[in-house]
Amino acid sequence: MAREYFKIFATETRVIESFGAALEVIPLYFMYLPASSIPYATVEAELKGVYLRYCGLDRTGSLVFNEKLEVAQKCSCLQHWIYQWTNGNVLFSRLEGVDTILTNIGIAVRSKGYQGFPCEANPKVFEQFQIQHQCNYFCGLLNLKPLKAPETLQTSTRPKGSSSPLLQHKTAPSSSSPQTPRKATKSPKAIVKICVIMSSGAVALQTLYYLFVYFKRKYGAVG
Repeated sequence: MAREYFKIFATETRVIESFGAALEVIPLYFMYLPASSIPYATVEAELKGVYLRYCGLDRTGSLVFNEKLEVAQKCSCLQHWIYQWTNGNVLFSRLEGVDTILTNIGIAVRSKGYQGFPCEANPKVFEQFQIQHQCNYFCGLLNLKPLKAPETLQTSTRPKGSSSPLLQHKTAPSSSSPQTPRKATKSPKAIVKICVIMSSGAVALQTLYYLFVYFKRKYGAVG
């Protein structure tokens, strides 16, 4: 099962040129030896080079990485990926080998029976990894989401865009208020003043007209 996870991870990383060489698990072969007292055995090809442990468990049950090595950073990215891929149910408790070719893989499973794994790891392995993991360059290449602490996952939080109903009411646009159109209308007093002025002007014009007609008739008759 671990080998299958590695194949999926390698498929995703090979399409990213900047990731470099993909992590691989050395092939394991099953042999039948009828002349031996133990007729069945598993063998693998010899790994030539400097054999290093990139990830392992310490005495407290926490995963320890040698972050100075690029391969170890890829292994840390692998742990982040497998943790999210399995919804926090699987981690690799041991990653070692030569360069990017790994062997002797250790697996930690949160609950017994998950994906057919018969073993069950200490829950602290997953809790500590979730708290201590720091995303590196390779995590960014895969667009992996930052891990949240257990307390953060258990506490329900509001989205950043949400706010209290009172705040939303205060920040609502003024155009939605039904009182807004009243600002554009004139007051009743102003309308009355305009009507008085208009009516006064009409009376004055009418008076001038009557005077003009009167004097025209009078002096016209005289002339």
